[in-house]
Amino acid sequence: MAYKKTNKTAKQVQSEIVNEIADRFVKCLSEGVIPWKMPWNSKNSGFIKSDGKPYSFLNSFLLAVQGGSPNQYVTMLEIEKRTKSSAKDGSVWAHFNRTADGKIPKSKKVYFYTRVEYTKKDSDGKPLLDEKGNEVKGYYPYLKASSVWEVGVDINCPTKFDKPIQTFPNNQIAECEKVLVEYLSREGIKFEHNGVQAYYSPSKDMISVPEINQFHSSELYYGTVFHECAHSSGHSKRLNRDIEKRDRSSYSQEELVAEICSNMLLHDMGYATEQNDIDSKAYVQNWAKAIKCDPSIVEKACRQAVKAANYIYGTKE
Repeated sequence: MAYKKTNKTAKQVQSEIVNEIADRFVKCLSEGVIPWKMPWNSKNSGFIKSDGKPYSFLNSFLLAVQGGSPNQYVTMLEIEKRTKSSAKDGSVWAHFNRTADGKIPKSKKVYFYTRVEYTKKDSDGKPLLDEKGNEVKGYYPYLKASSVWEVGVDINCPTKFDKPIQTFPNNQIAECEKVLVEYLSREGIKFEHNGVQAYYSPSKDMISVPEINQFHSSELYYGTVFHECAHSSGHSKRLNRDIEKRDRSSYSQEELVAEICSNMLLHDMGYATEQNDIDSKAYVQNWAKAIKCDPSIVEKACRQAVKAANYIYGTKE
């Protein structure tokens, strides 16, 4: 059997899939990275399939490597069911959250085994028959890929299988909160809690993060908040770091700036914990490839992180 699109045999495609998975897995583990680890809990505290069941460890890992976060993921068939739209007539595409350039989000890949039936044969290559004269059938597992999209991120469709959020008895840290409130007020930056993810939107000039009680500690909450504050400092009306650039090098440097700045602020205020440092190390390792290609990224990021931290503090040093 050969695949019409590639003219490759099923065995070749199977081998490529397995090798791709192994390469991704080994690469992350060799760098000490746990890509799906988040410092907060959400309603979807794991990677959830269309039927509400959790993805396997392997697929959870692969979704994280592809940029996904613990959430619900749906196939095109499930999207059509939930939105009551059809891919055939194009109505379903209106529900996708398009990227800045208007493109539909690229799907992520998950893998599953299916059973392939075959007829058993004897040493002469002839079909084996049972006592009734029927061909004897056998089955072998076959690895297949499936396209999925993240609910609420890639696609707007009803969410199912909500789970209670595990919360922690965290309290605000007065000094951190004072710096945050003064910075937001001074710069007119919008701030909200969304319960699911952390991000800064340059177009809305808004920071959005989960609630403080969803984080495993108060320090991890402020580490995330200051990371997004650092991003906001790069807006064109502030330090103008051109943070909307989409090439890998620029994106990597901006993420380093934000993480270094966040760590600097927490250490300076005396609230950095060992877990903050561990998480930062794992986070920075995600950009190891870009750093190896251009070592100057680190020096530039450190310099810009100092400016960002001073800007958040409200100083010009």
